[in-house]
Amino acid sequence: MTLSRGEALQTANKLRRTMGSAPDPRRQAQTIYSELARVEDWSASDQRHILAFGQWLATRPPLNALKAKAEGLLEGLG
Repeated sequence: MTLSRGEALQTANKLRRTMGSAPDPRRQAQTIYSELARVEDWSASDQRHILAFGQWLATRPPLNALKAKAEGLLEGLG
């Protein structure tokens, strides 16, 4: 099932806000990516940004970088 952009952004923002207190922030960031990737009607530019975020996550970046990177992505999409 696909989500609407608004639903995905709402869920992703909620996850981002709680990332600092999450027991596993890396999993939280991965869930943000997964939620956004389920949306089919992103612009080509937005799709590239979401894909780049997913590729960045695959490099297992430092935990302290996750929230800032997620915030940047969501600001660009919202």
